[in-house]
Amino acid sequence: MKDLERKIGYNFLQKELLKQALTHPSYNEHDQSKKDNQRMEFLGDSILSTILSEALFNLFPEEDEGSLSRKRAVFIRGSSLAKIANKLKIQECILMSKAELKNKGNQRSSTLEDALEAIIGAVFLDGGLENAKQCVLKWFGDLKKSLELEQLNYNPKGQLQEILQEGLSQNKIQYQLVKEEGPPHNKHFEIDLIIGKKTLGFGKGKTKKEAEEQAAKMALLKISDDYKSSHARASK
Repeated sequence: MKDLERKIGYNFLQKELLKQALTHPSYNEHDQSKKDNQRMEFLGDSILSTILSEALFNLFPEEDEGSLSRKRAVFIRGSSLAKIANKLKIQECILMSKAELKNKGNQRSSTLEDALEAIIGAVFLDGGLENAKQCVLKWFGDLKKSLELEQLNYNPKGQLQEILQEGLSQNKIQYQLVKEEGPPHNKHFEIDLIIGKKTLGFGKGKTKKEAEEQAAKMALLKISDDYKSSHARASK
């Protein structure tokens, strides 16, 4: 716990709050009277949104509501939060059932996202908004620089749709489920992305959305490579 507090950048007065933030629902599945991190995750999600909204509001004074919302979405999506959680090595401290640990549930993106948001909620409850703000902004670092890097991978499905619309393509994007397997708490999906009669992308993920986004990224790279090749041929 002390090592995690050092990585987080905050020392808890109420250590039990940090423990609760790290407690996965499976840990106390046979004793529903004991607390897990789900309520705290709900609180942390709201606190995180407030902190980032204020930071982006001040950082981009000329941007409108829609632009600020899109920028905030880049930071609060699951993959961004899971990346931060991994850097803090939160996965090493999560309390969960032996079965979940055996299945590497502590490394699952959704688990890490929930735990990180729960920790934000715990810091808020223990030390107030200012301490939570200091932690969050420290974790995210240079927001402008992060945006430049992260926006390249943000909303690949939306980006792909825009490219087709700009090209006036009549073909629709189809996300075809190839495989679905695994128990309810640990599903695995495989998706083909089809445009017209061509399969341009393939994705795997713990959710259909995750698999679809991976397939869309692959399709974006394929379209980009095709464009570069055709442009190179035309310039010869």
